[in-house]
Amino acid sequence: MKIIGQGRTADVYALEEAGDRVLRRYRDGDDTAWEAGVMARLTDRGYPVPAVLHAEGPDLVMERLTGPSLLDALLAGTYEPEPTGELIAELLTRLHALPGEGPDTRLLHLDLHPGNVVLTPGGPVVIDWQTAWEGPPGLDCAMSALILAEVAVSPAPYAPGARAGLAALLAAVRTPLLPHLTAARARRAADPSLTSEEVAALGSAESLVRSLATG
Repeated sequence: MKIIGQGRTADVYALEEAGDRVLRRYRDGDDTAWEAGVMARLTDRGYPVPAVLHAEGPDLVMERLTGPSLLDALLAGTYEPEPTGELIAELLTRLHALPGEGPDTRLLHLDLHPGNVVLTPGGPVVIDWQTAWEGPPGLDCAMSALILAEVAVSPAPYAPGARAGLAALLAAVRTPLLPHLTAARARRAADPSLTSEEVAALGSAESLVRSLATG
C-alpha cells in the first residue's frame, strides 16, 4: 500500500489492487464503526460523503475521491477565501438541516474546515467524520469559525486569507454561534493532537471570532 495522505489522527493509503478505493487507518487503533455508521447514515440522506465499502477495527475502506482539497485549492490560488467561508457555511447548513436523534440536536461534524472538503467533479465532498456527534448546530458553526480563526491569528503568510474566509463564514451562517464559542474553545483545547502553542493561541482566536461576529 502507498500512503497518499496524513491527518492529525489517521493515515490514508491507496489500495493498489483497487485504484478506486482508499484505506483510512486510525493511528491510535480506535474502532471505525462509529464513523462508518455516521457516513452510511449521511449517504442515505443525500449528504456528500465518500461511500464506505468496509469497516473493521481501525481500518475504513472508502471510495477514492478525485480532486484537490479545498485547502489545497486555496493555497494554489484556484479558490478564493471568501467563497471558501461561504462554502463551509453552506455545508454546515445542509448538514444541520438533516433530522437528529433528538428534537433539539443535529449531527455535527465538529471539524469542518477547508482541509476536510474535497472538490470533486461532482461537487464538494466532506471527509473525516471521526469527531462527529449529536449536539446543537451552533457548536458546529463555532468550531469551524474557531479553526479558521486559529489560522487567521497565526504568523502564517496565508493568515489574511483565513481572516477573510472567517468573515465570510460568519456572514453566511444563520445559526447563532457565539453562545457556543466557549464550549468550542474548550473542546479544541482538549484535542490531544494540538500543540501547546496552538492551545495557547485559542484565546486570540476566540477573541477574533467575537470581534468579527459583533463588529
